[in-house]
Amino acid sequence: MLKKRYLLIFTILAICFLLPAGCGEEQVVPAEEPIADLDEADSNEKVETVTVTDQMGREVVFEGIPEHIISMSPSNTEVSFALGLGERIVGVTEYCNYPPEAQEREIIGGFSTPNIELIVELQPDLVLASTIHEEEVPRLEELGIPVLVVESSTLEDLYTSIALVARVTGVVDAGEVLINSMQEEIAALQTVVADIPEDDRIRVYYEVYSDPLMTAGRDAFITEIIALAGGVNIFSDVEENYPQISAEVVAEREPQVILYPDYHGTADLVIESMTGRPGWESIPAVVENRVYAVSDDAFARPGPRAVEAVAEAAEIFYPELFQ
Repeated sequence: MLKKRYLLIFTILAICFLLPAGCGEEQVVPAEEPIADLDEADSNEKVETVTVTDQMGREVVFEGIPEHIISMSPSNTEVSFALGLGERIVGVTEYCNYPPEAQEREIIGGFSTPNIELIVELQPDLVLASTIHEEEVPRLEELGIPVLVVESSTLEDLYTSIALVARVTGVVDAGEVLINSMQEEIAALQTVVADIPEDDRIRVYYEVYSDPLMTAGRDAFITEIIALAGGVNIFSDVEENYPQISAEVVAEREPQVILYPDYHGTADLVIESMTGRPGWESIPAVVENRVYAVSDDAFARPGPRAVEAVAEAAEIFYPELFQ
């Protein structure tokens, strides 16, 4: 009996010793905090506000990160996909042909003729527009749809466009990586052609259209691509972006290389057509068979593929430097 009593006392003491406050003090239980209403908590969460000045000079305020994006221009579509925003793109134009999966999205009309009603139906929280959409931008804003105008005519513009889209969509790091990658690749290509004397640089004619005959002028994106690749656009002295020209003037300027959009046809057919033009049979590019089809979208459309265009042009102009 005595043995059982000692065992009981020992057990009680052991339990008291293990308790946080011991057995000699009254344990104080803190009052429970009132549980906040979940709906109220959600409504009080801080929504990130982003204020930017777009490339139409508009100051635009965006509340939160957009998840349903419509792109109204091919360039903006390419930039968006390159930033990893493909899953958020819900609508594009019929001319947004790159990357190929862009055409799997809802088609909201043409580049200059977007269907506003269809855009509204898709309930976007961001529309990427261009300066050509001067009429559509205020209409969309009146309907409560946030719009960011993004427009590029030079590489510097393009870098700004990428940074703007990245900022508004919450992928700033991806934007910086893309811009840095493009700049580094183009700088590396320019290093290869840097030592070519100005007088020895390849003279280039880029045929935008054949009927009427049209080329790229001084401020066209194509002209910058040619220059970055170490070439000289023979019409870089013309102020108009895409001037109409005569076959005779092209012959007089004696281009050493002729580039044309790949959708114009095979090289044989194009060369045959070109040699039928007055004086073209003696143009150096035609005589030496240096007429090349290139991706018009990569050359003429300000987007991430500009790097590919510069590389392609440089290898065409100076194949001996890239062997």
